[in-house]
Amino acid sequence: MALKRQSRGATPRAPRVGLLHYTCPPVIGGVETILYEQAVRLSKRGFPVTILSGRGGPLPDPKAARLVIIPELDSRDTAVSAVRDALDHGHVPSEFATLRADIGQRLSTELAELDVLIIHNALTLHFNLPLTAALWTLADSARARMISWVHDISWLNPIYRPWLHEGEPWELLRRQHPRITPIFVSSQRLDQWRELTGTTVGATHVIPNGIDPAALLQLGDKATALAGRFGLLGADTVMLAPVRITKRKNLEWAIEAAAGVRDAGRRVQLLVTGPPGPHNPRSLEYVADLKRLIERLGLRDSVHLLFEESPVLTGEYAIDAATLSDLYMLSDVVVLPSGSEGFGLPLAEAAIFRVPVVCTDLPAFRELAPDGATFVPIAAGSPGFTSAVLTAIESPPARLRRHVMRTLSWDRIITERIEPLLSSS
Repeated sequence: MALKRQSRGATPRAPRVGLLHYTCPPVIGGVETILYEQAVRLSKRGFPVTILSGRGGPLPDPKAARLVIIPELDSRDTAVSAVRDALDHGHVPSEFATLRADIGQRLSTELAELDVLIIHNALTLHFNLPLTAALWTLADSARARMISWVHDISWLNPIYRPWLHEGEPWELLRRQHPRITPIFVSSQRLDQWRELTGTTVGATHVIPNGIDPAALLQLGDKATALAGRFGLLGADTVMLAPVRITKRKNLEWAIEAAAGVRDAGRRVQLLVTGPPGPHNPRSLEYVADLKRLIERLGLRDSVHLLFEESPVLTGEYAIDAATLSDLYMLSDVVVLPSGSEGFGLPLAEAAIFRVPVVCTDLPAFRELAPDGATFVPIAAGSPGFTSAVLTAIESPPARLRRHVMRTLSWDRIITERIEPLLSSS
């Protein structure tokens, strides 16, 4: 169904989006979490959002969405539970039709104010079949487009099969309504639906659930700002050199390793956290040397000397202890190409955060970490160090992290998949 056409020259209005599920936050559940994440992120992008639910609220952020509680949407509502008990035994009670009509009337009023309704699980689970039937009826007449967001399917769950029977309303759970767009959280669910219904639904109908890396990592304000400014969450590889800028740290090798990662086809960010050494007046000359190398290698947007992020007036150190901890959690590899060291505190810190370490083969490093780090002989030079970094970022955990960051970020899913879905005719 086409959305209402805007007048010529008018700014297109974002579709009004409804999100429906049996319950919503603060009720705890996986689908409840996904629904709320969609609501918050769509609202921030200018979509007017309404959550339709049977139970829940107030929402963690009441401004994120308009919340409409319709008790009969709840799978545990008293009237719904009574009808469900009869349905579980294969009997369709007279109250079923009454409840279906009541739900349909309430939803019809809300649908009149929406352009798109995303229905989470209510069209494929048997927990509230009067709701399922009401949605099927409304799909034939409502102006709003309907999208069935499929997390689970009752007909494919052996635990639920004893409560499912031939004929309606149970059959509705394994049919594809021609006016409802199905979306599946995984290719597995899509394949199962194809086999169950015999429909030919394309792979574009798979949209996975997302994650919010910054929220999971509980990043502080400074790290969140740095991650946003430098695109750390979207980078393929984040390299961290948690050291001061002095000649003996041999940071040329770290910068050249970043170039090697880039040349291997990956989006790379290298963060050097420390300021120039405070005691050697020639430290600033070394900073200038490093900047020239960065320019020569074309890494201006990929290598960041974070001391330059310090407030000019206050002289406050840009990277405090809390922010440094956050940067360890954001990093894929810690690089320590020092020419000499008396100890190696960053190596110990990286171990606490389980971040792979590539370092030069120095006695101090060996003493601190006899096993677990990747040691590069000084004689191997910069090419050897780069090779070791490339190997470190290809470990299975690193590949998994890169895949998750690339494909399951909520921001990317909303931008690339959900917004076009909502705006399509």
